[in-house]
Amino acid sequence: MIDWQAAVLACRRANAAYIIPQDQAKSAFELLGDTFIGQYANASHQAVLSADVKGETHLSISGTRASSLKLMDVFADVSLEPVSIAGGTITQGVVEGMQQMWDWVLATVPAGDVVNVSGHSLGGSRAQASPAFIDSARLGIVHSFAAPKFIAADFFAAHADVLPRMVCVLNGQDGWASWPWFDPRWSARPPIDHVWLKNGAGTFQMIPGPKWPSGWVFADHDIDRYQARLQAIAGSGVPA
Repeated sequence: MIDWQAAVLACRRANAAYIIPQDQAKSAFELLGDTFIGQYANASHQAVLSADVKGETHLSISGTRASSLKLMDVFADVSLEPVSIAGGTITQGVVEGMQQMWDWVLATVPAGDVVNVSGHSLGGSRAQASPAFIDSARLGIVHSFAAPKFIAADFFAAHADVLPRMVCVLNGQDGWASWPWFDPRWSARPPIDHVWLKNGAGTFQMIPGPKWPSGWVFADHDIDRYQARLQAIAGSGVPA
């Protein structure tokens, strides 16, 4: 079951996670109704910890900050060498630096608290990779938007207990979510039904992740387009 309102909020948090100045990021999360806990940022990672009105903790991971000339993010997108981790295989670009980010998360969040995770693009793949860095019992709902194919099937099989808590969203014919385009090492998606957003307002289809047909429309990768289409679904009264 999908909580559409929660999916919209997760997408808005993933969108706000791109904001680089910390004071502006804080304001953006407060506009969502969250309490801003802190921002983690370096050359190839950016993420925000916040708490919602119910006191639940959220880690929102930004995607590639190419427009801000964060070239290490771009390097992470093209660094496709396989790395063995936590019983599976993930690209080097996704894994590199994630341990340090999660060390910050676990040092900041009270011991035992559950952490919900969301992210767009590269951040979506890093959200899906979260089971490698936090105990399954402490991992809440994982929302990924526009995640490329950076994680192999063996990783998802090794963490099958987390799959029921994943909500994966793909939009239209998103060209960057289809990346890597021709590398046979990287063709997997989480083996669950994905939300496939369509062009019509409030239109979507549930489709097994591996069955999504990919595409070459790079404008469909825009997180604002994901957010608008999810909001149309949430506002149309579609049940969970």
